Amino acid sequence: MKPSPLEIFMTEFLPAAEAAAVEAQVQRIQEPPKVTALADLRPPVYGNDPNELIKHRWLYRGAMALFCGPTGVGKSAWLLQAGMHWSVGMAFFDMVPGEVFQKAGMRILIVQAENDEGDMAEMYLGVLAGCDELSAAEKELAGRRVFAVTVSDKSSDAFVAVLDHLIQAGTPQEGLPYDMVMVDPALAYLGGESNSQKDVGHLMRELLTPMAQRLRVGMVVAHHTNKPLRGKEKEGWEAGDYAYLGTGSAEWINPVRGAVAIRSVGSDTVFELRAVKRGKRLRWQDANSNPTTVKLIAHDTRTGVICWHPATPADAADLEAAAKSGRPKRFDEFECVHAVIHRPGESQTFYVDLISGAMECGKETVRQMLKACVKTGWIGECGDQHFRRYQATGKGQQEAENRPSSRNWTSQ
Repeated sequence: MKPSPLEIFMTEFLPAAEAAAVEAQVQRIQEPPKVTALADLRPPVYGNDPNELIKHRWLYRGAMALFCGPTGVGKSAWLLQAGMHWSVGMAFFDMVPGEVFQKAGMRILIVQAENDEGDMAEMYLGVLAGCDELSAAEKELAGRRVFAVTVSDKSSDAFVAVLDHLIQAGTPQEGLPYDMVMVDPALAYLGGESNSQKDVGHLMRELLTPMAQRLRVGMVVAHHTNKPLRGKEKEGWEAGDYAYLGTGSAEWINPVRGAVAIRSVGSDTVFELRAVKRGKRLRWQDANSNPTTVKLIAHDTRTGVICWHPATPADAADLEAAAKSGRPKRFDEFECVHAVIHRPGESQTFYVDLISGAMECGKETVRQMLKACVKTGWIGECGDQHFRRYQATGKGQQEAENRPSSRNWTSQ
């Protein structure tokens, strides 16, 4: 009998492990789903639920959560820091492991596409340096319970076949099962259009969700947020609207059980962490012990530290000052000088696009700040009003030594 197209694809184009995973998926599709009478359903036993990963069933084995954030904000570091805390049974931003995992901890696999081994090592050491709440023994244990793998050449069905194999294989050497898998970022593995319901639904509903349920792991999927809203676009947002902060189709958020998002609030160091789906299950409280689904979080600014922490009163004061002034307190005109120093001799249009994109501010704001830097003598300009080029002056270079930037403008 002539082989089917699927059989030809598996034998000629897929490695043996991937082909076996695809074949297993095909067999499961042919099995009818289990039908259960409502009277036979049994609620979970809270306090002794081996499936509850994050209280109160915000995330459990077989379910997915979505984690959204802007480009370059530090999503990978947030995931790594969360994984290290949960691996030793500790809460992370009041996202508390279930009682079983508070005692036993978790084994967590991070599957990522964008960081090489050097980046991952730097991130790990940077998080270690900033997690003052973890003891030396807990840091050591977390380093042995959180695993990372780079998959950058697969998407859609082929990616999920590899992921299926990795999860079933378990931890290196011991082969112990994973409790949670983090996928970072989702767009690297979509293999289609982000705004396509068909493409996103195929990945989230037809591939990842059934696999998580079958292999009994919890999944946290990292995704990018939409570009920041401006002016009147910000008006009229209601609580439920924030669930759709992720860029593209609503199918990113619809299939998952819980979702949190990092949202810009006008500062380059302080951000809003918002529980946008099933957030009330996390049972967060504000400073007055009132229920909330919003927290302020901030980058740790210590040298050599790559870490998030709850926003301090000083962080909140910076944010309040930013709201009054119309732009972040820490984002003054001198960031333009650093951009020019690291990328000298470019046109005004180049710097306007570079700085507005990196700092999430309006282009006219950047033009005015460049003008202010020229007026103060930090930047020199040449050309006419239609085509200007900029260079940092000696005064600007000297001032830059005393006013370092928190950003790497060379890589922007």
